[in-house]
Amino acid sequence: AAGPRRVPSTLRERSVVRSMLARLASMRCASRSCASSQPAASRALRGARDPWRNSARAATRHRRPSEVRSAPPLVVFAAARSASTASEDRAAAAGERGFADGDKASPEERVPKTGERRSYRPGIFTRLPSVAAAAELKASARKRATRATPGKGLKDAAREKSLGVKRLEAMTSAYCTPLKTYVKGFPNPDRFHPFERALLELTLSDKKYRTTVEAVDAMRKGLYGIGKGYAAQVNNQQRPAEMKATTEKGMSEMEAYYAKHGRCVDDLKSIAKMLRRLPVAELETPTVALVGAPNVGKSSLVQALSSGKSEINNYPFTTKGIKMGHFFVETERHIVTDTPGLINRADHDRNKIELLTIATLEHLPTCVVFVTDLSGLSGTSIADQLELRESLYEQFAHRRPWIDVLSKAALVPVLGGVTDPEAQELWNEEDVREANEAIAKIPNATATSAFEGWGVPQLQERLTTLLRKHKEETLDNNDLDESSARDSLL
Repeated sequence: AAGPRRVPSTLRERSVVRSMLARLASMRCASRSCASSQPAASRALRGARDPWRNSARAATRHRRPSEVRSAPPLVVFAAARSASTASEDRAAAAGERGFADGDKASPEERVPKTGERRSYRPGIFTRLPSVAAAAELKASARKRATRATPGKGLKDAAREKSLGVKRLEAMTSAYCTPLKTYVKGFPNPDRFHPFERALLELTLSDKKYRTTVEAVDAMRKGLYGIGKGYAAQVNNQQRPAEMKATTEKGMSEMEAYYAKHGRCVDDLKSIAKMLRRLPVAELETPTVALVGAPNVGKSSLVQALSSGKSEINNYPFTTKGIKMGHFFVETERHIVTDTPGLINRADHDRNKIELLTIATLEHLPTCVVFVTDLSGLSGTSIADQLELRESLYEQFAHRRPWIDVLSKAALVPVLGGVTDPEAQELWNEEDVREANEAIAKIPNATATSAFEGWGVPQLQERLTTLLRKHKEETLDNNDLDESSARDSLL
């Protein structure tokens, strides 16, 4: 009798190919129906990210049956899919992970897309967690371990095993849970607002912050490994005496490890205490910063321009407080602040208190009011003040609204003031000539005298006009940027 009819190998291979292609087609249809509810831009972006769609179709269409048998379309589909997304997944994981595993970036602190303006949540230092002292954490861990109890109804070896495992797990949790909270509560400095990042560098240093948090996280991982390792040993032992000895050995080793590395917890506690004392900067509020050499009358002008009582902000790296007030322009609140005096020298030679002024101009939404004192009472020569102004003007005037002010006008004869009788002899023809040359080099400067009230209303009017104009230009630029972004998407 004739045997069963054999199907040619080529037909069998084609049948396999057709079935696999049908399966792939059904999966594509399902994905299309799911994608129909998504925006067009999102579908376009997904298509650009997943080049496997067309490549998989082309590969299966032009391959021979023998090639398809060795690499079916579904395998091609999966391999191309994983290759196209692996690098993106790694980049996303690296961007979202902070110091601790699973430390995700909050919506306010995520990395912005290209063309998107990054937003920051102010007051990051005030949200730092409270850190317990290293000795307190050690005592708490031992206390929790001794309070652990075995499971109910167990006897002899089973009871000792349960008690040993629970004690080790209790001590591990007592150490690792607070440490993980600390690590996650101290964000990566890359997420800080640039001004708060500058304050961190001036107060502590970026390196000290990072190394301390990383040391705490490394200690947490070490304690976790010791605790879990000894718990596994106890779980695999059979004699109660061995279980008890292993439990005590594991707890002692965790305490010894913590005693060796626990200093970083006290360091972290000191860092948190120091950073929480920093004033909270209003990062999104328009700021008028009075800038100039020391003792030129900036603090007096802050008081004169403020609509309310000014405040004093203290920083740990300076003994002098920073005076800050506020005023309103069309119901919008603006901050007016004094800044530490600058000496006429290069930025790399400046001390920390001077760098605070540079950080204010660099990172806050600032209008610069440069104050020049021609009275000769500030202790800084007019020539040095002019050189300082020229340096800052070249650095910031192209991106910050700028107003020049001549302070202490009531004491400067060329500005209409009358000098003190005791200082009358200090003004000679050379001083008058130098003052007139300085006035010529500073165009459109407003002469003021805070104590007498000279020029203060005129300065307030100039500030209001300039800030209103700057706001309109900013809104127009934002609209232009949004229009350009929409055009690029289309």
